[in-house]
Amino acid sequence: MGKTKRFSIFMGSTLLVGMLAACGDDEEQSADPVDEETNNETNESDSTSTFTVFGTTDIHAHLLPYDYMNDEEDSTIGLTKVYSLLEELREEYPNHMLADNGDTIQGSILGDMPAQIEPLADDESHIVMDAMNEMGYDAAALGNHEFNFGLDFLDETMEDADFPWLSANVVEPGTETPVYEPYTIVEQEVDGEVLNVGFIGFVPPQIMSWDAAHLEGEVETLEIADAAEKFVPQLQEEGADLVIALAHTGINDGDRMSENAALSIAEVDGVDGMLLGHQHNHFPSEDYEGVDGVDVDAGTIHGVPAMMPGSWGSHLGVLAFELENANGEWNVVSATSEIQSTEDQPSHEGLENLVMDAHEATVSYVNSPVGEITDDIHTFFARVEDNEVVQLINDAQLDYMEQMQASGELEEDVPLLSAAAPFRAGRGGDFTYVEEGDVAIRDMNDVYVFPNTLHVVEVDGDQLKNWLEYSALNFNQIDPDENNEQALINEDFASYNFDVIENVTYEIDVTQDEGERIVDLQHEGEDVTSDDRFYVATNNYRAGGEDHLDSSVETVLETTDENRQVIIDYIVNHDGALNVERSNNWQITPFESAGEVIFETALEAQDASDDHERIEFIEEDGDGATFSFN
Repeated sequence: MGKTKRFSIFMGSTLLVGMLAACGDDEEQSADPVDEETNNETNESDSTSTFTVFGTTDIHAHLLPYDYMNDEEDSTIGLTKVYSLLEELREEYPNHMLADNGDTIQGSILGDMPAQIEPLADDESHIVMDAMNEMGYDAAALGNHEFNFGLDFLDETMEDADFPWLSANVVEPGTETPVYEPYTIVEQEVDGEVLNVGFIGFVPPQIMSWDAAHLEGEVETLEIADAAEKFVPQLQEEGADLVIALAHTGINDGDRMSENAALSIAEVDGVDGMLLGHQHNHFPSEDYEGVDGVDVDAGTIHGVPAMMPGSWGSHLGVLAFELENANGEWNVVSATSEIQSTEDQPSHEGLENLVMDAHEATVSYVNSPVGEITDDIHTFFARVEDNEVVQLINDAQLDYMEQMQASGELEEDVPLLSAAAPFRAGRGGDFTYVEEGDVAIRDMNDVYVFPNTLHVVEVDGDQLKNWLEYSALNFNQIDPDENNEQALINEDFASYNFDVIENVTYEIDVTQDEGERIVDLQHEGEDVTSDDRFYVATNNYRAGGEDHLDSSVETVLETTDENRQVIIDYIVNHDGALNVERSNNWQITPFESAGEVIFETALEAQDASDDHERIEFIEEDGDGATFSFN
């Protein structure tokens, strides 16, 4: 595919030394120094040298502390804030390198603009690459969202980088030959001796499903652990003294085939440290307390020091090694992992100036008018009952399919359904809220966060029910006889997986076991049977083989139209202000419970609960609120 493979040593430019200090802020998570052999705390020797890897992950093109969806500043995010902290730490810990862990070029509207709104001219570079070059990154790994805009756009973007983009487990079809550079070695002088630092990149192999439209027939993937076992020894043979896995993956139960494969990587001999991500979470932190193989206090996974520095520039990871050089050979004596919050950091003025033109163009775009809605719409209760935001998505997608049927691109005699989920339906500001009146592009980016494209799949009645059964994992099983409080929502199930399917009616019986919760599934008043056929509007991720659908489901229409643009067009083409009305086509089957059944959502939901008969406010709870459901 014309990709350049650079297997040469990539030369670093900084010559440095330093010591890592533990942080005392609750927003900063650190771990005690850990002996690489015994995993015990160890005293640092005067004969050792400190070498530090700084790490970022899941920036998602959030270069500035700015929320484009709400058109306002946000002090908790931004790569410019990371840069301010980084400059401080570079002075404090001079022997260092800087790495990124992917999901970098896609996410905020600023990052999406060059791919979807205003394509770059031949002599223009991607603004995210400009920012990363300015900060002096030494290496970066491809994340799953790097593939969202296709391989050509990715190749063009990477050409602008002054550092290598790595991925060891994306391979040529039918081979184990990496498409991209799998690893690189960066050379640096440390206390008069040359240290060769190897970086190796990994991405979830599930990209083959998530971005099948871009990747099928072009590339294939290896399991992350398999690729690590293959290439880490090669990296060592080529002279790496220290091996750092830039693994765009999170922490789970150790399943080798999981998209979150950190535990499996840590078991590969030769891996000295890991920069993790993908989960938009923090490590070391109590979030992973109790996971087998994870030592939160030490900041290790199977004894390997690791860091996961949040997302959107919320934190900077700091992985410090105490190294001993004996007769020209480097050995790890101990290591410390830490993540530091950037919230109190100023935005770096120089980097701000670099990206300001792109920022101003983005602000202008997101404030472009779309139309008008008659009432507020939000996702405060989207995980427990029918919802206006999800309704809007489904209404727009159904309207699009009706046009496709009218034009002959879809069979006329097949019933049309639509599937959509609430992308943001949580606490701490993670919700969608669009006020009545005029709406702009930024509001539609709040309604539909991801740059997915509309696909149509054909399902039978059984596949439709299975799809809904998977979505019903959104709920915990409720025991009606339990006197103690029970949580209704399964917080391990992401809200964006909770598909609501429009144009059928159904109930979800949360008192039943998984796989047996969908009852009274009907289409136009008739029970859905296994012989029924439906066309369902969804997105490229779902159609690509997500857990909702089995491999036998056929995609009958692949469009290049973004779901978000479909919604925009629907509003633009509506005559007058749009009234989004819930169809209430689904509900949780009414139940009686001995104890209270509760769920948590946004603090702002208190003022919106009056019109919801089954929902009652209980109390504020930190960055959210607790409600009862009956």
